[in-house]
Amino acid sequence: MKKTNSTPIRHWEIAEHLENAIKSGIFPIDGFLPTEEKLCVQFKASRHSVRQALGYLSMIGLIKRKPRAGSQVIATTSIPQLTQSVASIQELLNYPDDMARKIILTRHVQTDKKLANVLECTLGESWFQIQFLRYPVGSNSPICITDLYILSQYADVVKHKNHHSIPIADQISDLFGVTADATQINITASILSTAQASQLNAKKGGAALTVTRRYLSKDNQLFQVAFSVHPAERYTYSFNFKRELPTKSPQSIRL
Repeated sequence: MKKTNSTPIRHWEIAEHLENAIKSGIFPIDGFLPTEEKLCVQFKASRHSVRQALGYLSMIGLIKRKPRAGSQVIATTSIPQLTQSVASIQELLNYPDDMARKIILTRHVQTDKKLANVLECTLGESWFQIQFLRYPVGSNSPICITDLYILSQYADVVKHKNHHSIPIADQISDLFGVTADATQINITASILSTAQASQLNAKKGGAALTVTRRYLSKDNQLFQVAFSVHPAERYTYSFNFKRELPTKSPQSIRL
């Protein structure tokens, strides 16, 4: 048997070739790439290199690998990664301005034991749920799915003229005069559920980053909780804070 040619960077060459072929329409959406065996022969590469290349194409959202079916093309443009640079508290609280939301569902819910535990509120409270996908403006690839809960009396935020763009907390402030006096933010590692993976065109069980934001009013009432789940490869937090030296008290001037 003839030994296949494989080098440490070979899979990137394969991935680049296939990516260009997908983007140029050689492999159309809903069609399938050649089998692993055929790709090994075509590129004179090992199966390991071919699988690495296909894994990369899957990670950037161009193909979906189906057991016993093959690698199906699902997009001709790769999924963008959002790098959010944070240099102030306000930037930490909100996503960049060039984001848009696509609403999946809206509904009134009453907290059962499980939801009350998740929201960290009391049992039987009335909340309004908004579930949506968040997209970079001009892109068809979502960077996250968000489950957002607000107290039921604020449900009319869905009627705000900028409901699909500006932060929900800002909409509540505009319509009801309630502002966030304190915000709690948690960032945790997680994995994608079947439903989340389906909505995000990502791999079930894949690594994810979950950002939880809890908003409290000046009377310390929790009025909004948001859970945003990002596939790990699509989102990066970048913090850039500068140390400020303490200012000196002005010295008295003797006349």
